[in-house]
Amino acid sequence: MPQTAHPGTDGAIVVVNYGSSALLARHLTPFPAAGGPRVVVVDNFSTADERAAITALARRHGWELVAQPNVGFGAGMNAGVARALELGSTAVLLLNPDVQIEPDGAADLLAQVADDEHLMVAPAVRHGDGRPAFSRGTLDLRTGALRTSGALDPRLEPWLTGACLALSADLWRRTGGFSDAYFMYWEDLELSVRATRSGARLVVRDDLVVVHDAGGTQGAGKSSLYRYYNCRNRLLFARRNLPRRAALRWVAGAPRYAWDVGTRGGRGNALRHPAATLWPALRGSLAGTWTVLAR
Repeated sequence: MPQTAHPGTDGAIVVVNYGSSALLARHLTPFPAAGGPRVVVVDNFSTADERAAITALARRHGWELVAQPNVGFGAGMNAGVARALELGSTAVLLLNPDVQIEPDGAADLLAQVADDEHLMVAPAVRHGDGRPAFSRGTLDLRTGALRTSGALDPRLEPWLTGACLALSADLWRRTGGFSDAYFMYWEDLELSVRATRSGARLVVRDDLVVVHDAGGTQGAGKSSLYRYYNCRNRLLFARRNLPRRAALRWVAGAPRYAWDVGTRGGRGNALRHPAATLWPALRGSLAGTWTVLAR
């Protein structure tokens, strides 16, 4: 697709699409085709009809389209940011298709991180009914325990949601972007850890609210892919970022974590449908354990 001119724009919104063209038609069309942030959409192939739909949307609204096979969220986002940087963007806003943000809010986030290469910023995230959703969390590097609500211990490793996340091109290059190894889930957590280790600050803008239709890209409930990759990638993170003894400690806690992930949505549901709940969590834990033991 030919490059669209964006006079005076040095920020980009990058979205990875997988069967979500209807969401993008709702959430991205308020952005002007010129005079605002450029929009880069990466289409991870799902169906021929979806590829045709997103291609037509991109042409109609002046979005830059990167069409490719389904390589996962992290690799897809990497491809989109690479294209944005080729086009001259100095800051990027990573956005999920199921997140709704106003153009002024997006411009504000991009301007803030463009002025500070040591800053990574997320907005306050709300559900459609106004309830708080996940914006930030902590990770206990000793046990692998996550917390995303309530009082967060400042002594633990902080991380920001990848659903709506802004950073400068310089910080993206310094951290290396997302790892392709995760496919989906935990890549935003690893990016946050690498950012803080490089000297960056992680900030949530509580004054800037976005609406997240959580699960809008998967349908209602937690999918079997969510359960598999959540458990597998927890241990992949340990293998990639921790000494072997510490990673083995995470392996010891894997059964409890798998039970927690497998029963999200209710224990009764998990026991009635173990093939879609408990079994994917167990398989993910076994796959992750193998990555640690094989190191």
